[in-house]
This record gives sequence, structure tokens and C-alpha cells, in this order.
Amino acid sequence: MATHLRLDHQTRQHQIVEAARDLIATGGVHALTVRGIASKVGVTEAAIYRHVSSKEEIILLLIRDVEESLFQAISRATRSDRHALERLEHMLELHVSYVELRQGISFVVITEAAQFEEPRVRSAGRRLVEKYLSLVAEIISQGVDKGEIDHTVSPDAAAMIFFGMIQSAVTRWLFDPLNHPLGENSVSMWKLFRTSLEFSDEDADLHHKDNGGI
Repeated sequence: MATHLRLDHQTRQHQIVEAARDLIATGGVHALTVRGIASKVGVTEAAIYRHVSSKEEIILLLIRDVEESLFQAISRATRSDRHALERLEHMLELHVSYVELRQGISFVVITEAAQFEEPRVRSAGRRLVEKYLSLVAEIISQGVDKGEIDHTVSPDAAAMIFFGMIQSAVTRWLFDPLNHPLGENSVSMWKLFRTSLEFSDEDADLHHKDNGGI
């Protein structure tokens, strides 16, 4: 009996997350209300409150959903043994595809979490961002160690720039998707970002000689 109740609770929370994403996608964060979710799910507000206690808990569920789905989407890039720059490019492509599929909800949720006074919400949002930055920094650090990325590059600083360029591209895309297509902008930004990680011509020659080149 207990297992049935637990599964039912999980199913209802999944419905709540789906409804919350739909509300944000169509009306922004201000449209996210328990009444709106109840209407989307087709139950009473009281029924929703049996599974979430507040709007803050709904945001927590959204953050958890973003964390699980986003990192599942980019795991293929982070676990690869390819060249560091190829892994980063692949990660960028996967993240952009994820954002487009989810209509930019992930960045809206992260921004909203940063504005909440509720410590649990802020902590969950911060943990999500830090986890993402750590993954990017780790790829860059491995690239530096293998001689694939310029040794003067700071992994932490480069990770913040990587995340920031996606965030800025998504912001422009959300405001004006026709004039600022996310895919095209991400390709242009990647070319600039890649240049910042590569060896200069002089360093490249030295690196080539150190590795047995003529």
C-alpha cells in the first residue's frame, strides 16, 4: 500500500513540473501559480497542496528536473575521451539543443532561484550552476594537462565565460527568436571562445617541438 502511495505522489509531482514548465513557457514566471497548475493538471488547488506545500517547493522541483535532464543531455560530451575542445563544442551543441527543446525554461528557473529569499531555493540554484561550472572547468583542466589547451588559461574563468555566453545567447533568443536564432549565435560564439583557449602561433610551435615535431 505504501508503495502505491509513493508512486502516486511521484506521478502527481511529475504532472506538477510539466504544468509549471508550460505556464512559464507561455506566461513567464508570474504565471506560475498553484491555481494555474491545478487548472493545467485538472485537479483542485487542495489536491496540488497535498503534493507541494508552496510555490518555493514547485521551484525546487523545477530545479531538480533541470539538473537531472540537463546533465543527462550533456553527459555524452563530458564522458568522452576526445580532444578537450571537441568535447566542449559538443557540450555546447547539446546544451543549445536542450534549451531550444525546453523553450529556455532552464535559464528562467535559475534566474528565478537567484531572486528567492528562501535559502533552500537559492542553495539548489547555486548548486546547479556550480555543478555545471565544475564540469566545464574539469574538461578545460584536462585539456591543459594534455597539452590540448593553452596552459595560461584559467579553467574556472573559462568555465564562467562558457556558461555566460550561453546565458547571453539564450536571453537574446528569448526576447527575439527570429532575429537572434540560438543555434547560429552559438556557432559564432564558439569560434571566438575556442580561439581564447588555443595556443598562440608561437606557443603552438614550441608545443609542436616539445612533442617531437621539427
